[in-house]
Amino acid sequence: MSTRPPARPPQRWFKGNLHTHTTRSDGDSPPEHVAGWYQAHEYDFLCLSDHDHLTILEDPHGSGGSWPLLVRGQEVTSRSVNVHVNGYGIGREVEALDGTDTLEVLREDIRRIRAAGGLASVNHPNYKWALSERDLLQADGYTFMEVFNGHSGANNHGGGGRAGVEALWDRLLSSGKHVWGIAVDDAHHFQQEFSADRANPGRGWVQVRAATLSEQALLGAMEKGDFYSSSGVTLAEVRATPGEVVLEIAPEPDGMYTTVFTARNGSEVYRADGLTPRYRPSRLDGYVRATVLSSRGTRAWTQPVFVPER
Repeated sequence: MSTRPPARPPQRWFKGNLHTHTTRSDGDSPPEHVAGWYQAHEYDFLCLSDHDHLTILEDPHGSGGSWPLLVRGQEVTSRSVNVHVNGYGIGREVEALDGTDTLEVLREDIRRIRAAGGLASVNHPNYKWALSERDLLQADGYTFMEVFNGHSGANNHGGGGRAGVEALWDRLLSSGKHVWGIAVDDAHHFQQEFSADRANPGRGWVQVRAATLSEQALLGAMEKGDFYSSSGVTLAEVRATPGEVVLEIAPEPDGMYTTVFTARNGSEVYRADGLTPRYRPSRLDGYVRATVLSSRGTRAWTQPVFVPER
């Protein structure tokens, strides 16, 4: 008698921020206040990624669920060369390498995060122009790179002959690296005024598709690339296979949308207006990812789908 495999549990989108700071490092608010801000703004999960400190809050769902699910994490910070790497799901605090060779430090910090059981994310590569394309190409073992960071010093768009972080991402993907792009707040300032030159919360996040709200389920989905990143655009659905990429955009009042599909070498292969853009990849594309541009100045980034040449 044959038996059917068990049905997969239904999946849903969970909103989270993976980079923020508290008074345990250089933030202006205690961990309880920071977690409370994200709970009040309907985030499902949060990583308190303090510099060189594994910030743990007891009973994260106490007091009637006053905090989001807290993902264990730390910003491993080698300050002499401004190499900052977040470790997600780590089982212990990770000590950063103190060195002067940028590539050596980047490689070792990634290795130490992985040895602690975590996933590594290269943070704000253009912050103080610390990381070059060569560094990112020659380092291995990192799962994520920040393609949007809400800190005013992140230099997301590049300039002066230096590539923006999206262009760096495309160069990594074109070289054969499978790196997922994340958007984060890097928030430090929760008190006083919110302004463009302060590192405030609410500017960048990820939406992860998972069956349950747990650290294991969320990081497992992210490790497979089952998420998208946003600075304000919401996607109701993402269906991405080597055969077709289809998006459904959840509109905002008066919002208008253009979606750009990008392939190997950062080339734009298709552009579509409206709420349901779609593209059928060519075997020559190598990979395809989508960037949704909103008339309100915000964006969403899907993860690349890799297209076999045959």
